[in-house]
Amino acid sequence: MSLLDKRALYLFEVVSCGGIRAAAEHLDLSPSVISRQVRNLERELGTALLERQGRNVVPTEAGQLVVDSFLDQRRLHSQLWDTLSRLRNLQSGKVVVSVGDGFVDSFIQHVMRRVSEQYPDVLVEIKTGIYYPREPHEMVANDEVDIAVTYGSISDPRLVIHSFERGPLCALVAPGHPLADRDGVTLDELAHHKLIFLPDASGSQRFVNELFRAARLAATPVYRCNLHSVSRRLASAGVGVSFMTAAAARCEIEAGQLRAIPIRHPMAEHSQGNLVRRAGRRLSPAAGYLWKLMLGMQ
Repeated sequence: MSLLDKRALYLFEVVSCGGIRAAAEHLDLSPSVISRQVRNLERELGTALLERQGRNVVPTEAGQLVVDSFLDQRRLHSQLWDTLSRLRNLQSGKVVVSVGDGFVDSFIQHVMRRVSEQYPDVLVEIKTGIYYPREPHEMVANDEVDIAVTYGSISDPRLVIHSFERGPLCALVAPGHPLADRDGVTLDELAHHKLIFLPDASGSQRFVNELFRAARLAATPVYRCNLHSVSRRLASAGVGVSFMTAAAARCEIEAGQLRAIPIRHPMAEHSQGNLVRRAGRRLSPAAGYLWKLMLGMQ
């Protein structure tokens, strides 16, 4: 058995998602396909790899060993390919980048234009949005992506992390909103308006949740979506208040579609973005070039 085959990948996804059905949805496959392949792997190895724990499925001791070995071999495979690419001085290949929806405009304007000129034959795969079941920094640690941009505080010894200031967190509202002409707004005031939230797994939403908890306020959203761009569109339509930095909504603010009202709370005065790659991994020439360009991205 090769631990790099699809059966080990399916097992890894089942463990990450907490169940066969969730893994099937994530991979866009039939649950029966996932279940059959995992059973085949169990028969080949002669031991159970999964067990049920409440509503979730968790790995047995043997299952965790298989998952860990799969991740180790995938990491070695990635390192080998990167090394061979450097030795052959390839100007082609592939770089996978995870860029949060709030950073996409800056990434395209300040990074992709120069990369397309320097490495015209390199495929750059951009993953964005709110990820499930793994956050972008976990995808970097597992070599699913080469580089990621994340929002909020992060600490992980597996990663090289470059943090940068994103500015104060703001309430974004349409020009006709009752808060539009304010120069600041408290969390208590915001709690009385229709709020637009992202999924709780989002780094920016976790920050918003922490703010309301710190203020001892219960905030219930009227709308929830999984993209910053959709959240901005809802706010510009005048149906509610979304939360992000002015930098993340620069285009809409400059076009007069949104107003950014700073939130009056000490925690909201500063917010953090992060550029991350896996510690110990030597990036390919193209990925290294992206990393250097992204260090200057805000």
